[in-house]
Amino acid sequence: MEMTHAQRLILSNQYRLMAQLDPDHAGKFQRLQTIVERGYGLQLRELDKDFGAISEEECKEIIQVMEMHHAMQESCNQLNDAEQSRIDTRRLTFLGFDAASESQQMHYVRFLTEVENLYPHFLPSEHSFNSHVPMQSKYRRMLSVWQRCPRQYHLSASELQQILSA
Repeated sequence: MEMTHAQRLILSNQYRLMAQLDPDHAGKFQRLQTIVERGYGLQLRELDKDFGAISEEECKEIIQVMEMHHAMQESCNQLNDAEQSRIDTRRLTFLGFDAASESQQMHYVRFLTEVENLYPHFLPSEHSFNSHVPMQSKYRRMLSVWQRCPRQYHLSASELQQILSA
């Protein structure tokens, strides 16, 4: 991350203030302040992860994944008891994304649910949409199957099983 001296001074002051405002995390902010003030290039790269970006296409894909889970849940609710018994309803829960390898996606989901108040029926688990395992490739396979279904919001039990097995 390249910064001018003025930008470094401003950010350093922000970290100084944050340390005073949040004593529980003061050590973290003091460390970041030192890194910024002294211009430690390797550690400055840590700041990049806090300012990540998700493309418009990736945002749309994440919304599609959430919409797919909504459609699967609603479709399962419309099935009769015999058909519902064929579905492991726990697998219909939207888990989110892996904080370690998909943190930007996980934070976007949190933004959509907590700030934008979308998908209020998606209750964050105790992990708050951190799946603890990479999910993006699985979701992409599931989306591929779901998008080929003729009635995406009225899925049959077999279509649900196909999507979940993707």
